Amino acid sequence: MNAVVQPAGMQFSRAKPMEVLVKGRIDARRRHDGTHYTRVLTPAPDAYSRPQVVEIRSKQSLGATGDEIEKLCKLGGYTRKAFRTTDKETGETTMVTPVDLTLDEIE
Repeated sequence: MNAVVQPAGMQFSRAKPMEVLVKGRIDARRRHDGTHYTRVLTPAPDAYSRPQVVEIRSKQSLGATGDEIEKLCKLGGYTRKAFRTTDKETGETTMVTPVDLTLDEIE
């Protein structure tokens, strides 16, 4: 009776740590230095939410604009240049280091 219950639609068996399943419609595509960058518009969770937009890097084209795709991707990221910001309420100054996330298609 101690079985692990997974939410409907979740398929954890396919993904390993730092992997994510991206499902959606190709919104735009571009190519730079032999790498394809595909912008994917994901379905909104409900009628009152905005859809999420992600970009997948890949060695080959993932499809044409308007195509529905489902791709397993590796999640990565990097830090950008830090900048100083001041809290408007307290006047305290802190350093903020932005982090950009990346998605690379797993072939």
